[in-house]
Amino acid sequence: MKNYLINILFLGLLLNALDMRGQQMPRYSQYIMNEFLINPAVAGYDGRTSLNISARKELLGFISNTPETYSFSAQSRILKKGFSIRPGFLGGTSFKPTSKGRVGLGVNFLKDVNVAMNRTGFQFTYAYHIFIRNSQLSLGLAGSIFQFKVNGDDFVYKDPNDIVIDGLTNGIIVPDANFGVNLMTQNYHVGLAVAQLFKSSIQFGKYTDFNDKNSTPFTRHYYILGAYRMAFFRKPQWEVEYSSLIRVTKLTFKQDDKDVRYTADLSVKLLFQRQYWAGLSFRTSEELLSNNKELVLILGVKLNRYYIGYAFDYGLNNLSRYTVGSHEITLSLKFGDTSRRYRWLERY
Repeated sequence: MKNYLINILFLGLLLNALDMRGQQMPRYSQYIMNEFLINPAVAGYDGRTSLNISARKELLGFISNTPETYSFSAQSRILKKGFSIRPGFLGGTSFKPTSKGRVGLGVNFLKDVNVAMNRTGFQFTYAYHIFIRNSQLSLGLAGSIFQFKVNGDDFVYKDPNDIVIDGLTNGIIVPDANFGVNLMTQNYHVGLAVAQLFKSSIQFGKYTDFNDKNSTPFTRHYYILGAYRMAFFRKPQWEVEYSSLIRVTKLTFKQDDKDVRYTADLSVKLLFQRQYWAGLSFRTSEELLSNNKELVLILGVKLNRYYIGYAFDYGLNNLSRYTVGSHEITLSLKFGDTSRRYRWLERY
């Protein structure tokens, strides 16, 4: 616990030297409920098969086309099996080893609407898990392909004859990749993920008219995520979980570099028998000393294999007077035995 608090203090001091960028990636308030959306290394980390549906609507009531995000994700782990006897290609038989239980696979279908810009596509993830004493180190790589398209009804062009119109309204296909690392023990885990690894660009206009000025590059995003869970003394059915999510763009330590921005979530959640939970998050966005801060209420319940979560974001700024906040709903269905989660309970 002492080491955990020291790490949180260090991250807090680090953030004072950093300064975030506009929203190119969707954000989630219930990131602990489905970390796979942020870190590809999480795919299959607990040995279970998980199906997740998430819907988020931001700044509801402000204008009709505020940012909204919808996703469907699935992840699983290829569990360990022994050897099998198979017929050879030229006759005879041979022993063939099957899975060692270290591979996780996942897929995520995403639709993200940010005012007039629509992004639709999917990601395929491969993760590899390594047992190190009483911990598990996971590495993950995700390939993605998205179509970016502008809704002409919500976009006003200064020049109707601009060459970018063809590319924006017809849609632009952009590939990229994400990478992640995750270290898990029985009581805590910490992960690092990098999104938009190749910093792909949207190329506007026709190919013959294209030049560097018609290109908008994406920014690489860095995510630092950690969580620590502990049970109450003499009441193990009650647990408290501390977690944090930090997103940094264009990582640097220059205070005068305005291209370096961050978002930080600090959360505490109370759980009862791991079937009911409620928590609060405090989020800072843009510059640390700005008024762009939010409080997030998190509620959830587990019904057999089903997990239902809800989050309500309330801004601590003047804009909140004109909205009814941001809302996020997550539904999960999980199969498998949780005893397979850790090496010291049962090897995969």
